[in-house]
Amino acid sequence: MRNLEGALWMAASGVVFTAFLTLSKLQSAHYDPGFLAFWRAAVALMITLPIIFQQGLGILRVQQPGMVFVRSLFGTLGFILSFYAVSDAVGLPLSAFNAISFSRAMFITVIAALILRETVGWHRWGATLAGFGGVLIMTQPQSGVSLGTLLALAAAFCMAGAITLVKVLSRLHRPMTLLIWANLLSSILLLPLAIWKWPAVAPSLQDWSMIGVMGLCGAVGQYLYIRGMSIGDASFLSPIDYLRLPMAALVDWLLFHLLPGPWTWAGTAIIISATFYITFREHRMSGKAVAPPL
Repeated sequence: MRNLEGALWMAASGVVFTAFLTLSKLQSAHYDPGFLAFWRAAVALMITLPIIFQQGLGILRVQQPGMVFVRSLFGTLGFILSFYAVSDAVGLPLSAFNAISFSRAMFITVIAALILRETVGWHRWGATLAGFGGVLIMTQPQSGVSLGTLLALAAAFCMAGAITLVKVLSRLHRPMTLLIWANLLSSILLLPLAIWKWPAVAPSLQDWSMIGVMGLCGAVGQYLYIRGMSIGDASFLSPIDYLRLPMAALVDWLLFHLLPGPWTWAGTAIIISATFYITFREHRMSGKAVAPPL
């Protein structure tokens, strides 16, 4: 029953995340992605302010400040690259971006082995290589790799770094503490870029409303994902996250008149299969849920 409840939270997070990406793509036709990324972090930070007032500044206390900063740096780079990848100027379809984003499980394996010195068995390495094979099938590098694809891959790598560090930091820190610091440091890091890319003509009230809703969707989607993962088993819930692909494909078709090609679907099937295998095996061996992409 708890897995069913968790699945509903996860499905809801997919809907909200799809709305977030759609709004960011639409707004990027008028505003620079760096400007939008700042407001994504700033709105999320404003939402957490009541929690700080309620629980006091003690919630901001951290044990590993350097690692918290590096985690936030990875996360900030991850979503600024995501904004640019799906932006109107670059033009990567939402479905293609979501498909490539699933490769973060492969990058997590590499980062865990090389940086955290985790022991990675041949099962996981095999699934990781298969997943990267899926990326090659999807992106068709022999035909030339687009800027959007490169940005999406870089975003997936950065998010993998953030997730890996969250796994380490969550041993000594509350998830809300990490979430607050992530949004606070992202806001600080992105402020110079937002000032540099500040629009010459002030956004209208309607545009500010859309930017606010975009930021709200980003924060709410994050919360729904964390909530779902905290309730059910990761091996059961992780495949639910793949619903974001058909959701994004539907938006691409309805709003942008685009549909993923056969190579995208084929590569995505391989990536999802490899990711599911890694998640299921890791969950079975450790008995713990996979850390959410805070």
